[in-house]
Amino acid sequence: MNREEANKEAKKIYDKWLQAKEEIEKEARKQGFWQNIGLDTNNHLFKEIDKEAKDKLKLLATMIDED
Repeated sequence: MNREEANKEAKKIYDKWLQAKEEIEKEARKQGFWQNIGLDTNNHLFKEIDKEAKDKLKLLATMIDED
């Protein structure tokens, strides 16, 4: 896989992550879990999807051929 193909795959991973993050925020607001104090207050809600996206991007980086 070349860098251009990897960038396309990374964009797909990012888009999926962003969509999941928006859904989590929407659900948290609906259920009253969302807190409006501090910048990092709600980060714990995204911990799992953040880790999943980072792991996928790390794996993708190992698949890039630098020829």
